[in-house]
Amino acid sequence: MNLHSSESFMDALNYRSSLSMSKGEAKVVSALKHKEAERKRRVRINNQYAKLRSFLPNLIKRNKASVLAETIQRVKELENTVSELKEIYGFGLFPGGKETLSVEYSKRQGQRLVKVMFSCDDKEKLMSDIERAVMSGKGKVVRVEIVAVCGWTKSVLWVQGINGNRQLDVLRTALDAIIDPIMPNSKPATCRD
Repeated sequence: MNLHSSESFMDALNYRSSLSMSKGEAKVVSALKHKEAERKRRVRINNQYAKLRSFLPNLIKRNKASVLAETIQRVKELENTVSELKEIYGFGLFPGGKETLSVEYSKRQGQRLVKVMFSCDDKEKLMSDIERAVMSGKGKVVRVEIVAVCGWTKSVLWVQGINGNRQLDVLRTALDAIIDPIMPNSKPATCRD
């Protein structure tokens, strides 16, 4: 019987450890448990390196040091790409951007709708809160476009059923409270026909 890899032997030792053992036996059991734990740790580490290797298609050397070096290089490239995108598209799409809200009348496919555009931190239950705000203004969402990046959300909603400035103001006030409770009121609605 292979004492180092046999699970039945380990089970027997675990059972025996609950009974009285000599100090020598306890040391052997402890050493075997430690050895098994270390083996499992090495297997987990090797599995993670295997995953990293699969993400790095141009890897020349497949040793651990090369995998780590290539992974670091890829992360730096991704950071540079994010920086370039921030320069091109501004900060409105990325974390740290300014919360914005725009509510205005618009025509879409021959219907007069309210177009709601906002960007804010992605919050828990954000979309259900937005839905409640739309319903408070007696509206119904007919189309949604959402982009979420790194905890930041930029969304466009088309809402039908908002008739008149009173319902529009109720909708805007409810959305203001969700997107940023301390955000100043946004500009008045404009009608584009």
